[in-house]
Amino acid sequence: MKPYTVLGVRNRTLMTSYGLEDSYRQKIAGTECMIEKNLEVGKGFAAHTCSNTEDRKRLRILMEKEIREGKYTQAFFDAIDKTYKDTVQDIKTFWKADHASASAAELIDRFDRFFRIYVTTIHPMVLGIYASDLQDVFESELKNALGEEVPQDEFIALVSTLLTPTRLTQVQTEEQRLMEILRQFLAGDDHSKQAFDAFITQSDIRARFQELEERCGWFHMEYLGEPHTAEDYAAQVWTRIESEGVEALLGQQSPQERLESIVSQQQEFYAAHECTKFFRDLIFAMQEYLIVLDYSKADLVEGIYYARSLLNELGRRVGLKDWVGVRYLLPDELKELLRSGKRTDESYIADRRKRYALLLEDMKIAPYFGDEADRIVEELLVRDEPGDIREFKGRTAFPGKVRGIACIVTGAQDRDKFQQGQIMVTRDTTTELTSVIKKASAIIADQGSLLSHTAIVSREFKIPCLVQTKFGTKVIKDGDEIEVDASNGTVKILSR
Repeated sequence: MKPYTVLGVRNRTLMTSYGLEDSYRQKIAGTECMIEKNLEVGKGFAAHTCSNTEDRKRLRILMEKEIREGKYTQAFFDAIDKTYKDTVQDIKTFWKADHASASAAELIDRFDRFFRIYVTTIHPMVLGIYASDLQDVFESELKNALGEEVPQDEFIALVSTLLTPTRLTQVQTEEQRLMEILRQFLAGDDHSKQAFDAFITQSDIRARFQELEERCGWFHMEYLGEPHTAEDYAAQVWTRIESEGVEALLGQQSPQERLESIVSQQQEFYAAHECTKFFRDLIFAMQEYLIVLDYSKADLVEGIYYARSLLNELGRRVGLKDWVGVRYLLPDELKELLRSGKRTDESYIADRRKRYALLLEDMKIAPYFGDEADRIVEELLVRDEPGDIREFKGRTAFPGKVRGIACIVTGAQDRDKFQQGQIMVTRDTTTELTSVIKKASAIIADQGSLLSHTAIVSREFKIPCLVQTKFGTKVIKDGDEIEVDASNGTVKILSR
């Protein structure tokens, strides 16, 4: 049997994929968990992260053992967070430096400090994904604590409640800031476009939108896109007023209010049920790994944002036109070009954009390109071929039943075609797709888990959602009428 399966798909470059593999070779303080085998497969901007089945089983057992040993404390997770936040601060020290006048040695030093953001953030991030494999033991412990059978919807709602972190995620923090501005405008009597245009010219409101741009705007660029500006946020607020209506918006809770309600529900559950120490520690670890997934991704993207001017200069020095192209060089290749003064060209990069594979085994990373990449993929990777099916299953992230029109969304390039109330069909969502998720009546994701970004946001906005469907984007087409029964974990194609 082939040893690798697709864990997730992201828009990534060769350098990003190499950073992911390289991060696995760095030990995380406080745990023996280390990903020892991994495969990255890139085609165009889409990169498939593939986990080794046996390695993942080993980590699942070790992770449970370490929870039982009490290793996953608040100090453990705080240390992870501090590590990558320190790296972001280091990158900011040369954010606005004059890279054009820097020597090759200085550029290499800055690049090494930038590249460290991958090494420090991605390993904990992927361990956070692997923590979702503890879901079965979590559900077993929950059933023991309940002591009796409860309806499926009630059980799923409890899972959602208990796995919600007690801190706001990056997406929720951004939404909280937007809602505070929105509420300030809605507190007035005039809600016309003219009144809104005057509102956003006020100095304090301009300052708050500018703060949003600085604190959160970069989050939307992901690995390859562009950050949101203050003007983008202002337009987003007015669009919500137009599409949702004043009365509906006034009745909405803010993320902070919703979180306080969830934390209260968690405390009520603990008070009403006898929970073992292991179960409490398990809940805490899964909540914190979810935060690791969110915060580490945020810090990684922020680091890329601050390094864009550096990457542009690196590309210029080695004969490439932009900050994206240079990221199709491996780190050692880039540094050797800088040391030697040699240059590459766009045709060399264009070939690498088409397809590559990176295999991590025995602490070594082996790169493959072209036909060799295809050979490795064919030899090692399990391919799911669903055939012509009209019904399939997934795992419930948030319950509910919806009929509607499907829209395939695989990246930021699909945002504009998505219409309010459609059903979002995706490989796995990322933060740059949050604006689409908010408009969806339901979500179907090929990958993901109860700790994934898709699950987090679906619970936040109470959108019926299935993850781990495997086949959604392969068998559903834009415009299909489909039924999503997230409570029972099924998807049906009704008409095409």
